[in-house]
Amino acid sequence: MPACASTPCRACMPRTRSTAASASARRARRAPIRWSCCSNAISECPMTMREGDLLFHLQDGRALGYRIFGDPGGWPLLFLHGTPGSRLKFSIGDEAGRRLGLAIIAPDRWGYGLTDAPAVARLSTYADDMAALMDHLGHARFAVGGVSGGGPFAAAVAACHARRVAALALISPVGPIAEVCGEGALSPAHRFCFTVLPEWPKAIAVVFRGFRWSLAHAPRLAGQLATLRGAGHDREIIARPEVAEWLLGSFREGLRPGMAGPVTDLRVFSQSWDVNPKSILAPTRMWIGGDDTAVPIAAARALAETIPDCTLSEMPGEGHLWLATHYPLVLEWIASAVRAPSLQR
Repeated sequence: MPACASTPCRACMPRTRSTAASASARRARRAPIRWSCCSNAISECPMTMREGDLLFHLQDGRALGYRIFGDPGGWPLLFLHGTPGSRLKFSIGDEAGRRLGLAIIAPDRWGYGLTDAPAVARLSTYADDMAALMDHLGHARFAVGGVSGGGPFAAAVAACHARRVAALALISPVGPIAEVCGEGALSPAHRFCFTVLPEWPKAIAVVFRGFRWSLAHAPRLAGQLATLRGAGHDREIIARPEVAEWLLGSFREGLRPGMAGPVTDLRVFSQSWDVNPKSILAPTRMWIGGDDTAVPIAAARALAETIPDCTLSEMPGEGHLWLATHYPLVLEWIASAVRAPSLQR
C-alpha cells in the first residue's frame, strides 16, 4: 500500500456503512456513511476494456472485471490484489502459472479498474461475489490468494465458502485492525491510516488523487510515494524498471475510474470483520516481510493465530514488496497444496 491517491464519478459511487462495532464506543455509535450521486462523488472515468479483459455481471447488475493468467486449463487460483491495485497485478505470475498448471483468476476488487462497488461494503458480501464469479467460470473448488489489502477479502472467501477453498495464501496481509487497535499495537502512522483517515472519505480521495496524478505525470515520484514509509529493500525493488512498470501500471489502472476503491478498502479495514477466520478449513500459508512497515504486523500475526491451519513465515530483511521477486515461491506452495493427496479437485 502506498503511504496513505485520484478524482470523483457519479456512476460508480459506493454507499458504504459501518458493518460492526469498532474498538471505541464513539466509532461504534457513529451513523453509517453513505455516498450520494452528487458533485462529491468519488469515481469519474468511463469503463475502458483492453485485450484480454473479461467482464462478468453479478445478479444485482454490478460489473466485475477480471483477467486470467497462467494456464487457462489449470487449477483455479483466485488471486486478489492490494490497495490500490488491479487485475494487472498478477501478469507477473503468468509464466510461473503456466509452468505450475495454475489458472490465475485476477479480478479487480471493488471500485478498482472495471469493477463496481456495492451499495454496502461487507467482507461477507465480497466473498459471495467471488463465489458467484467462480460459479460462472465453472469452478467448484479453487485456491485463494490475497496480497496486502486483498488479504482480508481472500480470508473472507475462505471463511464463508470454506468447503470450496482448497488452499489459502496470504501475502503481507492487512489483518483485523479493529481487534488490535486498542492494544497499543499500531504505530502512530498506522493508527492514522487505518482508524482516523477512514472517517474522512474526501481526504482519502485527495490523497489518492495526488498519487494518481504522479502515476500519470511523474512515475519516478509515484515510485517514491509508494515506498515512502517502506523498507530500504522496497525502494531497491521498485527502482528496477521492469518492476516499476508492472507495479505502477497496476496502480494506474486500478485508480483510473476514481477513488471508490481506496475509500471502500479503508472503510472495510477500519471495521470489525463480519466473517470469522476460525471457519477457514483450507491449509493456509502467510508470509510477512520482517521489515514491512506498510501494514500492521501485529494484526497480520493475530490473523495467522486465528486461522486453524495456518503456517506463518516471517522473512527477515524483506519489506512489503518482496512478492515482486518471490512470485514462484508463493505459486509453488499453492500448486503443491492443492495437489496434496488429501485434496480432491
